[in-house]
Amino acid sequence: MGALQGCSIGFWGGIDNLSHWEETDYDPDDLFNTIFGRIASEPSSTLFVSVNLPGGGTPPNTNNLIRQSVAALLNASHPDINFQLTPQEVITQFQVAWDGGQATRTAQGELFDQLNTLGCPLS
Repeated sequence: MGALQGCSIGFWGGIDNLSHWEETDYDPDDLFNTIFGRIASEPSSTLFVSVNLPGGGTPPNTNNLIRQSVAALLNASHPDINFQLTPQEVITQFQVAWDGGQATRTAQGELFDQLNTLGCPLS
């Protein structure tokens, strides 16, 4: 299908790009913890709120994993993006990283960041 692609957290977190969510299996108002199967954020945090979290977090880099995971999930489920992972692979990799502790969370957040910035065909 050609070169791998991915749109960044900035793209998916932009108000002007909400229409692109409609082509995925996810809604901006879906709850993060429900979709990803882990209590990783406030119970009422939506995917849209999660992709717009500030960097850092407590412990450090927690927010980066959360927001990069949302972008990766949207990339994986959008029909016009040639993403490296399937939606289920994104969710599973998030869960493994979340359960693995801080070093694993940091590494997975960095990996998702790399995949999410391969070039966005939607912008």
